[in-house]
Amino acid sequence: MTSENSPRPLVVTTAEATVIKPFGLDMQVMLTTEQSGGAISVILVSHRPGEGPPDHLHRSQEECIFIVDGTYEVTIDGGTRVVGGGTLLFIPRGVTHRFRNIGPTDGHMLDWSLPGGQDKYFKAISDLAAIGQFGTLAAKELSERFDTHFMLVP
Repeated sequence: MTSENSPRPLVVTTAEATVIKPFGLDMQVMLTTEQSGGAISVILVSHRPGEGPPDHLHRSQEECIFIVDGTYEVTIDGGTRVVGGGTLLFIPRGVTHRFRNIGPTDGHMLDWSLPGGQDKYFKAISDLAAIGQFGTLAAKELSERFDTHFMLVP
């Protein structure tokens, strides 16, 4: 027996996923934090050649990334590798990481945050960008609120 707030079984195709566009990236939210009862969120991300975030970390979430296709340069905790489709990355909370599509074509990855929350972060950014109100101050505030801490070079 499940309560009203318990996660329920769910099947979501890419055609049914919620499309968002934070930082100009193409993303599809496959599983929201709410749908999982807070346990996890899952996002399918597309990166054009050269795209990827700078060094950052999450203090209250683990991140698990499965590279579906493409060629990525990945740096986790100071170690850098070039990897392709079929690669799994596990990033414990508090570990600095970055990745960048270094291939000639679009790359795709599935990104899980545990517990959930990254879907809310990216949706908030996407919503502000859609109305032309996403800038440096909004990026800083949202990043702090949603536990994404960028290591900016002064």
